[in-house]
Amino acid sequence: MSAEQFTVAILIGGDSSRMGVDKATFEIDGVSMANRVSQAAHDAGASQVLIVGGTASQAKTITGQWKKDSYPGEGPLGGVITSLKHAENDSVVVLSCDMPFITSAVIQSLVQGLADAQATVGRTDRLNWLCAAWSKHECSSTLLNVWKRNERAVHRAAVLLDVAEVPVPAMAVRNINSHADLNPTDDTTII
Repeated sequence: MSAEQFTVAILIGGDSSRMGVDKATFEIDGVSMANRVSQAAHDAGASQVLIVGGTASQAKTITGQWKKDSYPGEGPLGGVITSLKHAENDSVVVLSCDMPFITSAVIQSLVQGLADAQATVGRTDRLNWLCAAWSKHECSSTLLNVWKRNERAVHRAAVLLDVAEVPVPAMAVRNINSHADLNPTDDTTII
């Protein structure tokens, strides 16, 4: 594990339309999805855990420091920019709250990858832009400038940065967007 301090920001501002209930506070095995992500962040050694977006009342049951999204309803890039703005550390891992099987090892590998890049992104069979780490110092102004040009997609904003891909287990970044996602039809296991 890197000795460098890092922040983990958990985005909870989505509308959860497919889930039908708030994903951040939806419980799996008695623990809310956002708290499962928060626990992985603490286990990884994060010195700061931010809960970004949603409402203060939504965030009150989630372990972390709540910060209002500077761009509510505008998509996850605004959440990334907000996370970087409030981070106490240069290394900032930004995760979606709907990845309840994320592991401390994945978080640590994203942070470690920043030694050689401005940002890192988790890769399974595709890039997972809400499982990424960012250098606050090197990424903030670029992402904000892209935002001001009305770009809202994280992956399109990131093309201007030196990004390293970090292999991650598919189960660790499995998104739970509906109740059906909790009953996988494959034999995927947590690594």
